[in-house]
Amino acid sequence: MAKAARGKTKKQSPKGRSKSKRGVEAKPVRLNPAEQLLVDVAAEVAGERVVCTSTGGAHAAVAIAQAWPAAQVSCLFLDVFLADSARRRWESLSNLRVDCEPDFVDDAVDAFALPMAAGGQSELARDLLQSAIGRLAEAGRLFISTDNPKDHWLHEQLKTHFEKVTNRRGKKGVLYIASRPKPLKKQKSFESWFAFRDQDRLIHACSRPGVFSHRRLDLGARALIESLTIEDDGRTTEAIQDGQRVLDLGCGAGTVGFAAALRGRDVRVHAVDANARAVWCAQTGADRNGLTKYSTQLEAEGRIEPAGQFDLVLANPPYFSNFRIAEVFVEAAKTALRPHGRLHFVTKQPEWFADRFVEEFDHVSVREIRGYFVVKASQRSSG
Repeated sequence: MAKAARGKTKKQSPKGRSKSKRGVEAKPVRLNPAEQLLVDVAAEVAGERVVCTSTGGAHAAVAIAQAWPAAQVSCLFLDVFLADSARRRWESLSNLRVDCEPDFVDDAVDAFALPMAAGGQSELARDLLQSAIGRLAEAGRLFISTDNPKDHWLHEQLKTHFEKVTNRRGKKGVLYIASRPKPLKKQKSFESWFAFRDQDRLIHACSRPGVFSHRRLDLGARALIESLTIEDDGRTTEAIQDGQRVLDLGCGAGTVGFAAALRGRDVRVHAVDANARAVWCAQTGADRNGLTKYSTQLEAEGRIEPAGQFDLVLANPPYFSNFRIAEVFVEAAKTALRPHGRLHFVTKQPEWFADRFVEEFDHVSVREIRGYFVVKASQRSSG
């Protein structure tokens, strides 16, 4: 989940320049070099159907849509915050569609434009590359760029899958143009199933590249699950009671919510994440575990329904963004919880959460589990 910046967003040209009300160009937005390389060749990315990804603001997709007004251009985001931001910014461009889905559409595509950040996940890059090849028209071309000027890995991947690969190397990155795709000898599945045990139950989970803690149960999630068993004065009680409603914020593959749902009878779990693949994995795993009172929501702003009805909120907030996303989680929990409802957040930085919880909630406590800290609190009666 993430939170949009407050205030109005200025319209920008695909080169990243914003204009003031008087039409004077302001300081240009600095694009990732991989995205900029695709912006620079937009006039070459021809085709009736063009599909792009983006390192942030859909600038390459916009440049292509403007260069080819008759083309239908779509830009895929896995993160709904980025997708919503791009939709708002470029809503006046009629031949551009912004999607937030787990995968590319299944239609034949004339050209793909894919920027790859050097610090990204190699397995996600391979997944997207394979998906693009499988959807590329016979005469189609793949434009793929990286912000690593010394790249060899991506080049080798392309030579494996295409008859012709040309490259344009610059000081800040490399652009590859690949054509005449070879038939895929074997379609590799990047989907991964793993199992973990909670109490006496074996629970199954599905993950995919781009989802947090791909292929394994994160130790923070394990600590959060273990926090559901409460020890007080030598007595052990369960945090979840029959029939309760649980909110799994930032659910990832859904592991914490699955364990919560199985801790009691008729427990209803609502799982929320900003990543389209995470939501897909969570629902897929819930179906595998036979959880019929399990729902999912793709959401980045913390808008949770029904408000004020949840008995327990469980969250493993991300560490990046200088606690901006953590603040969204806190506000979402406050809105979602019923009076005296409880929340458990797991973190390795408990000081910020403990201080923030004291401002909004009652009965704040911190418990260390497996090297992580679970910060707990309860909703005030006034909400």
